[in-house]
Amino acid sequence: MLYDIKKTIDEIYINNNTDIFILGCKKNIIFLNELIDIIKKNCLTVNVYTNDNEPAVEIRFIVNKVLAKNIEIEYITILNINKIVNYYYIQHEFSLENPDPDGMDAYLDSFKEEAYSKKQFNTSEIICNYLNQKGYVRLSYNDMEEVCLGINKFKDNDNGQMTVKNALFMDLWNICSNKN
Repeated sequence: MLYDIKKTIDEIYINNNTDIFILGCKKNIIFLNELIDIIKKNCLTVNVYTNDNEPAVEIRFIVNKVLAKNIEIEYITILNINKIVNYYYIQHEFSLENPDPDGMDAYLDSFKEEAYSKKQFNTSEIICNYLNQKGYVRLSYNDMEEVCLGINKFKDNDNGQMTVKNALFMDLWNICSNKN
């Protein structure tokens, strides 16, 4: 685990210094509107999810849709920017209506770190370059899923282990709502 991430997680969840979490959640990302404008130039739709009780801003955008052999493929990208530490995570997705009449699901979809289309790749590169210039570092899927040893996923329940994603990109312990 990256040192500054481990240090922050330990301070919040082991040393019970929840003010770090609460103040981070209330933090505004000052360049967010500029970044959204950049994303809007390269995508079909952009939806921003931000909340003073959440440690990350989530931006979901449909990069493009392609019609190939009468099948429409939708390329979606999700960007999570952390408000506590200067890290972000990008997840690329695709979705298409299942053409198989015997298919179990109406849609076929998947996700990964790597882009599925050139337009998704180019948009991701623009975002990564922008965030890197702002001092943010990209986390990989493995970084996000790394287990925080000695910390339970839910505060009063030993069912499940806390991951970096759970600890710094969600408020599973209801830290913010318990302080309000």
